[in-house]
Amino acid sequence: MLDIVIKNGILVDGTGTAPYEAELGIADGRIVLVEKEITQEAAKTIDAAGLHVAPGFIDPHTHSELALLANPKAESKVRQGVTTEIVGNCGGSPGPLLGAAMEEEIAHARVFGVEVDWTTLGGYLERIARQGCALNVASLVGHNTIRSSVLGFDDVQPTPVQQVEMEQLVVEAMQQGACGLSTGLFYPPGYFAHTQEVIGLAKVVAEHGGIYASHIRSETDHLFEAVEEAIDIGAGAGIKVQISHIKLEGYRNWDGIEHLVGLLEGAVSKSVSLRCDQYPYVAGASWLAYILPYWAQAGGAQEVAHRLRDREVRHRLRADWEANRSQWEERGGMRDWSDLLITSCHTRPEVQGKTVSDIALADGKDPFDTSLDLIVVSEGQVECVCFGQLESNVRRLMKHPLVGVGSDGESLAPYGTLGQCGTHPRSYGTFPRVLGRYVRDEKVLSVEEAVKKMTFDTARQFNLADRGVIALGVWADLAIFNAQTVTDLATYTSPHTYPEGVPFVIVNGVTVIDQGEHSGALPGKVL
Repeated sequence: MLDIVIKNGILVDGTGTAPYEAELGIADGRIVLVEKEITQEAAKTIDAAGLHVAPGFIDPHTHSELALLANPKAESKVRQGVTTEIVGNCGGSPGPLLGAAMEEEIAHARVFGVEVDWTTLGGYLERIARQGCALNVASLVGHNTIRSSVLGFDDVQPTPVQQVEMEQLVVEAMQQGACGLSTGLFYPPGYFAHTQEVIGLAKVVAEHGGIYASHIRSETDHLFEAVEEAIDIGAGAGIKVQISHIKLEGYRNWDGIEHLVGLLEGAVSKSVSLRCDQYPYVAGASWLAYILPYWAQAGGAQEVAHRLRDREVRHRLRADWEANRSQWEERGGMRDWSDLLITSCHTRPEVQGKTVSDIALADGKDPFDTSLDLIVVSEGQVECVCFGQLESNVRRLMKHPLVGVGSDGESLAPYGTLGQCGTHPRSYGTFPRVLGRYVRDEKVLSVEEAVKKMTFDTARQFNLADRGVIALGVWADLAIFNAQTVTDLATYTSPHTYPEGVPFVIVNGVTVIDQGEHSGALPGKVL
């Protein structure tokens, strides 16, 4: 007897093939039948009449490390059809944790109510496996985490001995299950690293069959140089490259879209296998402190907050703001303070969903001082979104075959500790937004193109075996959606809102979303 049979569905198998009618049989966690009609009995039958049956979506760019420990049901992701998340992006991973890296992780974990009882990436993955999770989890090892474990958060360069120490930590993380290395070269301490340092670490990853994923040094005025650096790292290390959340940010740069596309396509001339992920929104998200000059960001979040209590430091920052306004804009892509909307500030929850301009007006303060005050009162943990992109550029990149779909979000829920965290709507809406707005409504992509970007392409890029496709013998990770109704409902001011139109989600042969409701099952695996 089969465990599950899915009848009357329209299969979108992930390979880019046009949708076709077929039925699926699932047993022991895998797809064992793909036939026009299945007559065998099954413990559970899902009638998918009028619905599309696709491989479970793979989110290559997430920051759910602590959220999955706070709530393993992974509600905001699995309800989108996501069955696998890759964590450890943008240079920050849940291990290894030594020295300053451990201090930073403890401070961040406090927001989620999570106790950090591990020191290695393997220890974190073991805790995920032990606790259980609704979806599959793979992790990159973060360069910023590695660097801060050895060098702290300051503007220093490693000695040869320290470089070897960092490389050894990468070796250990790869042996413990990391799927690659991520960098956050836009953020301290990654920003302080020279290219050769990163190439040295990436070579180690390449030897273990991993991938290099990067939040590049700039997504605004120096975007093109940053893309070229990522390609050079790929060529120097002999490793596949994933450029994270590809975009053209900052109004001065919007007309450079074709040059950007040319750079991506030119990676092949250096024998680099390159892909990108993209979230389907015109606003990005980050820590509010990212607008500061790098000297003011040094030392980690708590040190930044402590520094901003100093009146002389504030005077220096004010002078820098007035003299170098374009550099502040370059880091954030913002035109003015109304482009920055606060999404999370656990010590002042009333400001969530408001712009810095609006908060300043209510507080009777200058927006510049208001932004620094928010960093201080939150101990550096305040988060924001910045409206810095152009919609036509989002569409242009989305259509490109080198660009896939990634949320850059977290697995959250509108209740409990996670419901108190502000967030970007992409944590709840990325994949349904692509299928609803950009496939059905605007015809930017066909349904088979979109599903391929969400599944097969990502599985192949990250070396995820037996995932991302509907075929005999593969793991039964499936997203069943209504192409006519699927839509995102989360907004910037009301982000904790589940999408609609994804009534069934299956992870490793177990139904996690059943007729739109979470079953409570935790069948995910550590990959």
